[in-house]
Amino acid sequence: MRGNGSVRVGARTIATAAWIAAAASLLVATDAAAATSGHTITSSTSVRFHVEDAPWADVHYQVNGGGQLNIRMTPSGNNHTWDVTTPGGATVRYFFTIGNFAGGAVDTASTEFVMSGGGGGGGGNWAIVWQDEFSGSGAPDSANWSYHVGNGFNPGLGDFQGWGNGEWEWYRPEQAFREGGNLVIRADYFSTPTNIAGRDWFQRSGRITSKGKRSWTYGRIEARIAMPSAIATWPAFWMMGTACDDTVTGNYGAPISYFDVMASNWSSCGEVDIMEHRNTESIAFQNLFWDTRVGLFPWGNGLNAEQPHQAGIANVTQFHLYTIEWEPTQIRWYLDRETNPNPVHTVAITAANMEEFHRPFHLILNLALSGQFTGFAEPNPADFPLFMLVDYVRVWQRQ
Repeated sequence: MRGNGSVRVGARTIATAAWIAAAASLLVATDAAAATSGHTITSSTSVRFHVEDAPWADVHYQVNGGGQLNIRMTPSGNNHTWDVTTPGGATVRYFFTIGNFAGGAVDTASTEFVMSGGGGGGGGNWAIVWQDEFSGSGAPDSANWSYHVGNGFNPGLGDFQGWGNGEWEWYRPEQAFREGGNLVIRADYFSTPTNIAGRDWFQRSGRITSKGKRSWTYGRIEARIAMPSAIATWPAFWMMGTACDDTVTGNYGAPISYFDVMASNWSSCGEVDIMEHRNTESIAFQNLFWDTRVGLFPWGNGLNAEQPHQAGIANVTQFHLYTIEWEPTQIRWYLDRETNPNPVHTVAITAANMEEFHRPFHLILNLALSGQFTGFAEPNPADFPLFMLVDYVRVWQRQ
């Protein structure tokens, strides 16, 4: 749940044909990079290839080393699919040619996989291995959840840094509780601030984590969530690697002066954003972060990689299902997967410097207030209290 970086390039006038050709080539490459693509195994003998956010796409594939087939994929708007039937246990190798809105096309790298199981990209069938339905009342189940408290203290700076994002809230355990069959994360605004560590805090909210209690490597991870659509709100359902060295408290009702320390080794411990939302937009965001080096290191400026994406979603104040399917070769994101079976975002995780995504991760649910992701928007006191509701969280793994 980190803000996206940006680069600003100064304007200059170059009138040579070589520069124009280079710029056109860069535009084509950038356009193709915005598309997402991959495959989903739909049964033991069928696979669906998919490309999103492109004007056209071809799939080139071989089954068991046979001849290469080259197919123009079936379009639905700017999304494209092609279904293939194979023998059970077949080895399939493929790549895409993806068209660009600016003209031209780019080929993706080749991918190889073995057909087995069903329900998405790997062997075996999905089975639930853990869930929290948030039944009952009071604090979240302490067997599953701890709290992050405070505003993300950075020992290197000796100050609060809004969890690295410039967030404005102070997280408190009592802002997260069970009620009516849901986890409720409540955000409040106080006209009279509370002074903590020499600073005035006007907003409080909640952030819970399964760190130290529940973690997994690979699986289908999903939650059914309704959230606010209001200026300066930033609800999120996400994961961080268990190697992250941030602190947590499991002590409900800890003194208000207590606060947790943010991770010093982000992003080399890994982060997967299953869902983020900001302000009043009809968009859900998907992303993951890793360190471009191999190994576990303290944070390094300019060494953090990401693959951001966004997808439209209607009325986030109603319940929607937010899901990833995390396999050894890729991570796929879904919105309301039970009625929309195609992923909205797919990222391959086979690169050597993406070893973060082959280790255990834990869950985080929170409702942040303002920060760089929301554009440092000013909360409207009249909107409070604000509520993020979580019907359930479920984790599935291949069996």
